[in-house]
Amino acid sequence: MNIIAPIRQLKDLVTVRRMRLLPAAGEVLPVLSDHVRIRDVVAHSTFSNHHVMLDAGPALGMAPKQAAKLLQREVGEYVEKGSILAGKQGFARRILRSPVDGQVAAIRESQILLQVQESSAKLHARIPGKVVEIYPDRGVLIQFVGSWIEGVWGNGQFDDGDLSLLHDDPAQALTADDLDMSMRSLILVAGYCNQRAALEQAQEIPIRGLILGSLDTRLLPIAEQMEYPILLTEGFGTIPMNSSAFQLLRSHSTAHTSLNAQIWDEYAGLRPEIFVPIDDAGQPPQSIESQPFRVGLRVRVLTNPYQGKVGQIGSMLPASTLFPSGIRAPAAEVLLEDGIETVLPLANLEVLG
Repeated sequence: MNIIAPIRQLKDLVTVRRMRLLPAAGEVLPVLSDHVRIRDVVAHSTFSNHHVMLDAGPALGMAPKQAAKLLQREVGEYVEKGSILAGKQGFARRILRSPVDGQVAAIRESQILLQVQESSAKLHARIPGKVVEIYPDRGVLIQFVGSWIEGVWGNGQFDDGDLSLLHDDPAQALTADDLDMSMRSLILVAGYCNQRAALEQAQEIPIRGLILGSLDTRLLPIAEQMEYPILLTEGFGTIPMNSSAFQLLRSHSTAHTSLNAQIWDEYAGLRPEIFVPIDDAGQPPQSIESQPFRVGLRVRVLTNPYQGKVGQIGSMLPASTLFPSGIRAPAAEVLLEDGIETVLPLANLEVLG
């Protein structure tokens, strides 16, 4: 039985192409073959006084009546661009944000009508690379070549800077004592963080970004408020950064790196991500988006007691394997990097692309 495996991209060398489009017609700024950085504005548009109808149902992936219960705004309320209109913010949850500044003119079930004054929208590249196609009045197609790592959580910010590993151990915690003014404008890498003072001091310096294996769940609201990008490779708690991601980042220590800590939207196929451009690398193949589980694949474990561990599938077991919990599920025998051999449900694994 072929079961399609979820893939998390972790590539030494790959070609990534991203289409960046305005929500409405505007002006495209770069020309073909221009090189752009993650913060560059590639297009912008101006909106005159008009109304925008938004529907929380499709945005949240729910029926209208269910989505209506998650609306967070009332008629007459002013909202800023990017503010949450519906949904609950959190790990891997979908939310509806306002695309513009405006006033809530009407609400009908899950639909929100915004009255918008004249405003402008800027479209940032969010990926470094070369402009390989222009879409007149709408946007561009950007091609990146280099190393690419996807994360599991981001706080929505993006920036670039030189990469610096704080520790040699991917399981070591980040503390305020690790930080000083010499780290200004750097993107820092550490194992995990459970100290609010460390996040706040990083902003005071300020750094350009923070890549962690994991973050204490109590710090989630603080991380969401930080003005620099924060990306997690594993999740929440005290999970060490997986060895594959850590070694790849270590190989690029001091390299100029772009950090796009966009909010994970599994329905739109968007994950927080790290880009390290590599010059004169030619044009390596693009990544494979999906494939069935099979022997030899490199996988990462998603649940305890081996959460974050990386290993290789040694054999595929019968479709209905009985586990001590009494549950039967498709499974595989996995040889973990520390020599442990274990049997795990396929639902607890993701492929490192």
